[in-house]
Amino acid sequence: MRKFLYLAMLSTASFLIACSPAANNSSNANKPANAVNNSATAPAANSAAIDTEIKKIVADMAVALQKGDVAACEKLYTENYMFVAPDGSLATGAERIASMKSGGTKYESIRYDDVTVRSNAEGNGAVSISRATVKGVNLGKPVDGQFRVTHVWSKTKDGWKLASGQTTPITAAATDTNKTAANSNSAAPVANGNANGGK
Repeated sequence: MRKFLYLAMLSTASFLIACSPAANNSSNANKPANAVNNSATAPAANSAAIDTEIKKIVADMAVALQKGDVAACEKLYTENYMFVAPDGSLATGAERIASMKSGGTKYESIRYDDVTVRSNAEGNGAVSISRATVKGVNLGKPVDGQFRVTHVWSKTKDGWKLASGQTTPITAAATDTNKTAANSNSAAPVANGNANGGK
């Protein structure tokens, strides 16, 4: 009888332990819904307003660069700003400013168009991609043509600042690739046999 009672108590204890939640379980299963994803309760950033604001800053930046307005550019860059030039060389914000002051960076004309902006959900970071039409000298090297420019923006207590920039020449091959990609998006789907090389 004692054996039977002992086994019954063990079974009950095992059952209760198996059914109770683990004390130190860090999985999301035992957390309230708002603890799993606090961003769901945070107000969404106004992406349309950010889009408008960044596009205005990009246009103002073109004016500042063409005028050689060093003070405006100094205010625009974050402390750790990095620039990737069309030839792949790197420059810090301080090096770019020094180049502007010395005349090593001087633009006869610079214009940004075809600007698209993507911002994060929190509204404190954004990326803009644009087409720049440029003529002048950049970091001591002549530039003349069209470039695809990627800017990374950070929202600070002083407003939007430029954290990094990269410039890539737009070549005839790149233009043809863009047209091909645009055309393929509107093309009819390819049959399975053709898509797999006829196999």
